[in-house]
Amino acid sequence: MASVNDSNNPGTGSRGSAFPVDRPVEALIRDHNLVRKLADKYLNSDHPEVKKQCATQILQALHMHSQLEESVFYPAVRAIDPGMIAHFEQDHQQVDDMLASLRGMSLDDQRTDGLMRELIKMVMDHVQQEENDFFPKLERAGMDLTQVGLQMAAFEANLVHMQAQASDQGMRRR
Repeated sequence: MASVNDSNNPGTGSRGSAFPVDRPVEALIRDHNLVRKLADKYLNSDHPEVKKQCATQILQALHMHSQLEESVFYPAVRAIDPGMIAHFEQDHQQVDDMLASLRGMSLDDQRTDGLMRELIKMVMDHVQQEENDFFPKLERAGMDLTQVGLQMAAFEANLVHMQAQASDQGMRRR
């Protein structure tokens, strides 16, 4: 879920440190913690501007994190528990659908708060399942995740690069 915080150092993004290629689960947990922090701030704020900023960051973070898990992580670890991964992919489809709905709305729209709260609940339930059920199972399997971590770091760096290019192009059009 990296953001374009550090375009000179691909793979650091919102994590603020290098992608731990030998411990990719740690990177996913950092992403989860970022979303937890933003969700808590969103849910506990009465200030519309704070909520809009948090919502924007949550949507961006979830989009990038979902792409990373769906494209690299889940295919690489599917053999550990194919049924659980299939369930996670269904969760992701629901989140992706909700993200698309929210992206099509103004953050000032009255319906946004209800959808954001629903999204946050879905995501936190999913995160809890990953962290409490799947990640320990993956650790017990003793799978070497270094290659997966390298692929995830490269994929994330490419997403950040594409996002920066899109942002640059958008600025030039103005």
